[in-house]
Amino acid sequence: MPAEPFNRRIEVLVAVVDSPDETSLATQLLEGRGWSARPWLPHDDTTETSALGPGRTGLLVEVRLHGARFGAVQAAVSEIENLARRHQAGMWVVDAFLIEHDLTHDHRSVFHAHRRLPGSSTPSGSPSPGARVAALRTSLGVISTVRILKQTGRPSVEALEQRLERGTLTGRPYDPQRLQLRVPMGMEGRDPDAPPPSPVSAWSLAGPLLVGLGLAVACGFAAAAADGLFVLVPLLVACALIWPVGHGITNRREEQSLAVTMVWGTVAVAPMTVGGLLLILTLPGPPAQVARVTAYTVLGVALCALILYGLGYALVHSWFSRNANWAVPALVPALALSLPWFGGLLHTMYLKAGFGVPSDAIPVSVYWSYAASLKPIGIALGLAAVVLAIAGWMRHYHQWVHARGMVRVGVPLMSLFVIGISLTAGLVGAETAANRARAAAASGKSPAAYYGVQGRLVCVKPVSKEIPVFNGPLAATRPLLTFGTSGDRVWLWDSRRDQSLSVRLEDVVVTEAGASTCG
Repeated sequence: MPAEPFNRRIEVLVAVVDSPDETSLATQLLEGRGWSARPWLPHDDTTETSALGPGRTGLLVEVRLHGARFGAVQAAVSEIENLARRHQAGMWVVDAFLIEHDLTHDHRSVFHAHRRLPGSSTPSGSPSPGARVAALRTSLGVISTVRILKQTGRPSVEALEQRLERGTLTGRPYDPQRLQLRVPMGMEGRDPDAPPPSPVSAWSLAGPLLVGLGLAVACGFAAAAADGLFVLVPLLVACALIWPVGHGITNRREEQSLAVTMVWGTVAVAPMTVGGLLLILTLPGPPAQVARVTAYTVLGVALCALILYGLGYALVHSWFSRNANWAVPALVPALALSLPWFGGLLHTMYLKAGFGVPSDAIPVSVYWSYAASLKPIGIALGLAAVVLAIAGWMRHYHQWVHARGMVRVGVPLMSLFVIGISLTAGLVGAETAANRARAAAASGKSPAAYYGVQGRLVCVKPVSKEIPVFNGPLAATRPLLTFGTSGDRVWLWDSRRDQSLSVRLEDVVVTEAGASTCG
């Protein structure tokens, strides 16, 4: 299995007891975690004495971690110190530094080389139609690139072509008569003499852009709700958003022209404003209600995204990801067996606890058993996913390094707790549905169906005076509640006696109750 990639590197200076055995033990422990350890060479003799202390030697360790920048250095220091305590190794952390390179901002100039079309001009010297098409393709970038070069700074195209032709740059042949070198729009590099730009996080770029697009949608909502000339106010606000949104989209590497900025801003703001306007006009309900539902939807989508990212942080590069090839196939049959079992338990709670009717006396399809269990088990798995997502975010920001044992015990216990609470709430919901059905039957109404269990009021008349009745007597003058037949018997529930009873079908005549009393 290939090694998992790490996205954080922390260089740690570790002081070790100046003994071959201790140095070998520390090196084995550190390299056993997948970290490189090499001897530290001080600049002078006094530096080693003042930094490490007498009788100490230095190891330079490169700790590799997954997760965010926040908390990475503290996590690396805690990992090494915990490793030393567990194995009673004589090593101490002296210095820890986060190694980062600005790889997200590429300030080099990018040059694309593509083939020239033959017949670039007519005998009269004017450009041919093919040359015009080629020029249009070149300006739009719809061409086939055969070579890409990236150079620091902003070298001129002519100077770079001369170096390529002489072979002093890469040594590969270059024919300027056959190839044309150009810089695509927005690919110009930064001047080497200019000060380096400060690093900008992705959130600082995406945050204002998302706020601007959200305001554009709000302008569409306001335009649909406004009357008369007031409709111009949100439209003017949307027009004012074009430049800042376009600036956030295009001017990330260098300043673009005003026309390019306005075009990109219009392309981003106009669909969002029109979408908000059409959403208010097409969806039923008042504009305030539609806007509120839309805000709730956006909030729900954002929460789902946070939960999914948290699950990814919790499960990726973990025991589950390393054993998913057999763990996932093992979970599928377990879930397929637990769903109908819990659905049958809910039907039992509804019938036995609510009406005293045995669950096996009422035929219920297995599909209804699946359907009955989907809601409580889905809620249970959803809450467990929230717990794992919180743990994943804690892991991403290195917050459980200081309490690893508590997390390993607390997360499973909290997951089991929320699962148990959700399943118990499902059972309580079945009992509540049974109570509602009892109240409906007592008032002379047929209760609502409960996942395939449909109760209805019937009149039952015995065919003779003496018939065997389980848990009798049989009330023939008022409606009784039944959930169907089971073989040659029918189970009934008397709301006045709050008792269940059963008779044979051949001993009674069952008719649908049309009034509050039976004749």
